[in-house]
Parts: sequence; structure tokens; C-alpha cells
Amino acid sequence: MFIKNLQADLLKIKGTPIILAHILIPMITSGLFLIYYSFSAWNENTGIIAFYQAVGAGFPVLIGIFTASMIKQEQNAGGFQNLLTLQQKTAAFLSKVLLLLIFSMFSVLLTTFIFGFGFCMILKDSTGGMGIYITAAFAMWCSSIPLYIWQMILAFQFGEGVSIGVGILSGLVSALMLTGLGDYIWKYTFVSWTGRIPYTYLKFTLGESGAINELAAVITIYCIFTAISMIYYLLWASRYEGNKISE
Repeated sequence: MFIKNLQADLLKIKGTPIILAHILIPMITSGLFLIYYSFSAWNENTGIIAFYQAVGAGFPVLIGIFTASMIKQEQNAGGFQNLLTLQQKTAAFLSKVLLLLIFSMFSVLLTTFIFGFGFCMILKDSTGGMGIYITAAFAMWCSSIPLYIWQMILAFQFGEGVSIGVGILSGLVSALMLTGLGDYIWKYTFVSWTGRIPYTYLKFTLGESGAINELAAVITIYCIFTAISMIYYLLWASRYEGNKISE
């Protein structure tokens, strides 16, 4: 049943901008940063950190857009009737989150490989090879899981406009949490994790003292919050009866 739902969701978004966006955005983003770094005076460590900060801060905005696109495809595929008539809705909702997470992982890794290869080979980076880039990318992807869960709930409960609006607001908060204002509260602000967790990991890897304590604290909070979010999502999905959009 779950595999069939996953295949159905893939068919619904086939030929839509969702798939193409997950390919073009990484290429354009990493390419622009490499071009800029090729003539800028930034040092290696600062350049890497700034790249992951920028990508991480923009991640919540993209999540809001993609979850809104997912609900749009469900609406176009039958006015939500295919979903609402299911006796077991949990597998259907779970497949939607998983599909976006699969695309997200591909997109983050593509961004990382393009930027990492360019930074290592073209710009002669000497920070230790691709391992640091891949680990930072994986940390960013893991950090996005709660965002996908809650944005999916918002999209289906209140519509695509709310999903996009909250995504934009989350991106602004994420960017704000990268400043000194977020030094003490970012660990408790899950919309900032996509930018701040990779940043903290890079600080630790590049030798900044105190970063390991921050990582340990946020990993514990992350695991608890993500588990609670997933449990709530599954319970919410099993009881979903539509909203004004689907009536």
C-alpha cells in the first residue's frame, strides 16, 4: 500500500516544476557561489560556512513552496477525493513527506557535490576534502525533516497560501537566527536548524571551541522534537477529514 501511494504521488508531480526545480536550484546556487568566490577575498573556512548558511536560511522558503505544490497537485488530481475516500490515510500522507524528503536529499547532495568539487579543485580548498561538505549537507537535510512535517500539515489544513507564507517567514527567522540575536535561542527554534546546525558543525570541524557543546544540546532537542512531530503527523493524518479547500 505504501509503495503504491509513493508511486501515485510520483505520477502526480511528473511533468511539474517540482522535479526540475530540485535539479536547477542546486546547479544555479552552487554555480553562483563558485563564481563569486573565484574573485572574492574570502578565506576558505569563511567561504564554506557562508555557503551553508545561505543555503540553510533559504531552505524553509523552498520547503513551503514545495509542500504547497504538493497540495496543489492533490487538488488537481481529483479535488482531494482520492485522498479523502481512503480508509487508511496514514500511508498516503507519509508517502508525500517521504517523496519530498527523497527529492530534498538528492537536491542537497547535488548542491554539495557541485560546490564541494568546485571549491576543492578549482579554488584549491585545503580544509580536508569532500567529507566535510557531505556531512554538513546531511546535517542540513536531517534538520529539514521537522519542517517538512509541519509544513505539510499547514498546507493540507489551511491551504497553499499559508504554506508559502509560513515558509517565507521561516526563512526570515532562520536568517535572523544566524546573527548574534540567535546565539542563545536557536536551539529551541526548529525553523532555524537548517541553517544553524550545519553552521555549528562546521565551526566544530574547523576548530572553534564550544561548538561541540552546542551540537550535543541541539541533537538531543532535535531527536525529541522530530519524534514528537512524526507521531503527531501520523495521528493527524489518520483523522484528516479535509478542510474548506477540499469541501
